[in-house]
Amino acid sequence: MMSDSNKKVEVYNRVNKLKLKAGIPLDSDEIGHIDPAAIKKAQTVIDTKEENYAQEIEKVLVQLDSTWKDLKKADKKQVRKMVNQMYNYANNIMDLANTYKYKLMGDFGQSLRDFCEKIDVENQAHQTIVQAHIDVMWVAYENNIRDEGGKMAEELKSLVAKAIEQYS
Repeated sequence: MMSDSNKKVEVYNRVNKLKLKAGIPLDSDEIGHIDPAAIKKAQTVIDTKEENYAQEIEKVLVQLDSTWKDLKKADKKQVRKMVNQMYNYANNIMDLANTYKYKLMGDFGQSLRDFCEKIDVENQAHQTIVQAHIDVMWVAYENNIRDEGGKMAEELKSLVAKAIEQYS
């Protein structure tokens, strides 16, 4: 039997690629430090992509709308998968909208995403609530409404709130 003094321990130090991407020196033990230059660079990338916001939101809205139409006539085997797709589309809308400060659209995306967790596709009331979300998102998109202030934004929020209140 070997004694403890004969055992050798070899330590391998791996390169922390995440630290490198964040601009933190490999020899830094600082916790939570992110190089301000890396943050500025990331923000610049986000800002340059904002010009694509309308195209991206439209693409996701088309997919959401199409999935919703297909879901209403889908067989029971497809329902869960399609509801998950709708959940993901609503989540994408929320993420895109919040990234580029389209508060109203982000709120509608989050509301629809949350509703997808309890939706009963065969329930006509639930269908009305989902359709109300999709309709107001299209109106917000087509009118380029950024925030939740203003007369039209208030009307859109009121429509969704009424649908939820009346049909829940």
